[in-house]
Amino acid sequence: MEQRTLQINAFNEKLTLFRERIDSCLSESHRGSEPAVLYDPIDYVLSAGGKRLRPIITMLACESIGGSGLAAAGCGASLEILHNFTLVHDDIMDRSPLRRGRETVHVKWDEASAILSGDVMMGIAYRLLINEVKDSPRGFEILSCFTQGLIDVCEGQAKDLEFQQMPIVSMDEYLTMIEMKTARLIELSAVIGALYADANESHVKALHTNAHHLGNAYQIQDDVMDLLSENKEFGKLKGQDLLEGKKSYLIVRAYEQIREGADSEFIQRYIDNKGIPQSDIPIAIDIFKKHGIINDAIHTIQSHVTAAQSALSMLPANDGTLGLELIADKMAVRTM
Repeated sequence: MEQRTLQINAFNEKLTLFRERIDSCLSESHRGSEPAVLYDPIDYVLSAGGKRLRPIITMLACESIGGSGLAAAGCGASLEILHNFTLVHDDIMDRSPLRRGRETVHVKWDEASAILSGDVMMGIAYRLLINEVKDSPRGFEILSCFTQGLIDVCEGQAKDLEFQQMPIVSMDEYLTMIEMKTARLIELSAVIGALYADANESHVKALHTNAHHLGNAYQIQDDVMDLLSENKEFGKLKGQDLLEGKKSYLIVRAYEQIREGADSEFIQRYIDNKGIPQSDIPIAIDIFKKHGIINDAIHTIQSHVTAAQSALSMLPANDGTLGLELIADKMAVRTM
């Protein structure tokens, strides 16, 4: 137990160092750029903090293959910019008022500014990544992966939007959507870190598998936290997914399992009305708890975390691999 505590403390110190390097890369990526109307929203978004999960995975994946995590910070920062680009545009499409406890860009400025700033963030991400990998023997492969990842994430978001117009979706359809919209970017983070360290095929596959399961766990946990976390912890309105009529893991599973009675009628009204009012959020929570839907989600999350950790057995035993294992531990209780 004492050894584990020492490992966790050392890991937390490494995370602090990694985040400082990532934040430095982010601020340098567009320092001094004008006009302010374009770049002020970008500063606002990138300075909002966050766990920096994706770039940290890039840096740890690089370390797990024997490379330098700090050297991979620029690649990681490009992925963090890509991630935030998707958030800016997602918030516009979802009409979300809050992100990380602050006004979203389209609320603080306007939609036009948010769209344009999001667009240029994509350009900044590419510029940064090109500069980082231009001398790498696998630079073209990294850029190709980054490009395909961007396309996949956008396709996942399109599926999410499409779901809003469909009466209900199957669990298989939901899982395909989150694999593209959420897991793909986490997979991309791990694979780019591996390629930056010139990993062999089996190590790339192991890191991809680990990140795939982490990404699925992350999104399902996100669906649960939308209902159960306090605003100050989660940074957005409690039950916002249900207010927006989203087909979350909880709704899809509830529709499959609850087939009769008043609770079934409640779920059907949710589908027919494309959401529920704020006053009905407690009712939804009670229904999900009563029918074991939340416990089902937690079990699924734990299964993905276990699979993610299992994939790490194919990697060298070092600090990078240990860091990825500890991230999976944190994911199980969503402190990462």
